[in-house]
Amino acid sequence: MNKKLRLHLLVNETAGNGRAKKILYQLVLLLINENIDFDIKKSTYAGQTIKLAQEYGSNIHNEGEVLIVIGGDGSLNEALNGIKRSSNPETPFAYLPAGTGNDFARAAKLSSDPKLLLLRLKKSLIPDKIDCGSFQIDGHLNQLYYFANSFGIGFDACVNHLSNISELKKILNKLNKGKLVYGLNILSGLRKQDTFNVEIKSGHQQWYYQKAFLVTTTNHPYLGGGIPLLPSARIDNHKIDTVVVEKFGLNKLVKLFINLLKDGSHIHDPQFHYIEAEKITVTVNKKEFAQVDGEEVKLNSFKLEFAVKQFNLFRY
Repeated sequence: MNKKLRLHLLVNETAGNGRAKKILYQLVLLLINENIDFDIKKSTYAGQTIKLAQEYGSNIHNEGEVLIVIGGDGSLNEALNGIKRSSNPETPFAYLPAGTGNDFARAAKLSSDPKLLLLRLKKSLIPDKIDCGSFQIDGHLNQLYYFANSFGIGFDACVNHLSNISELKKILNKLNKGKLVYGLNILSGLRKQDTFNVEIKSGHQQWYYQKAFLVTTTNHPYLGGGIPLLPSARIDNHKIDTVVVEKFGLNKLVKLFINLLKDGSHIHDPQFHYIEAEKITVTVNKKEFAQVDGEEVKLNSFKLEFAVKQFNLFRY
């Protein structure tokens, strides 16, 4: 028996319309064949992964014990927040992406192949320190929340909302084409999303935009299943970026999207703005859709204090 490793598997089997369940099965077969000790805990409702990860982080573990989270970006978000709320917030963990968008995995260059993860853990149990974002909500400054991908207000959150309630998403997930639903809802979101005022502060600098359409604070380049919103963003530069896009018409959308996919030149458009810093405050007084790591936040107004933080991840 391999005495070095003892793996604790935390899985959301519904992620990716059952893709997580298939990856779990592949991993379990590998572990049985290699006589590696493991146990499994399953998250069956929203928020349970937070609780289970917090419990894991608060326990004392022997050398060689590793938590592996299997699920989508929402599962990663819950695991990250659970670990950070535990009594050992630096507890490292591994992540097998099994969701629809998998934006963080794309940014971190993680594979969904359990063989590659297992090889990584056999080779070294020294984790990598990876950036994540944190935010505090005005009036609740004693509670810190974390995100691996982004916190979006406006257009991306509207598209996320429309995609989550779409029956087509379930069908496309079964065909492993779930991320296409985001593209299909872009035109609908363009029609439905209104403009709003936003105030951005960082240090002694302030910016005001009166026709904001999308306001996204991001930890890396990707959004909505691989759209490179801000190519320069990185998960290891110890900065976060707030992107503001002002309202545009259909012709401009087509132009921006082509430039976005072609060479990233959309960032030079006069209606595209971004601020990079260690700390950023975003204020939106109008009630808008929002999302954090692809999970919906109820329609609300916001005053958010963002900062860059780090967590320990077994990167492979």
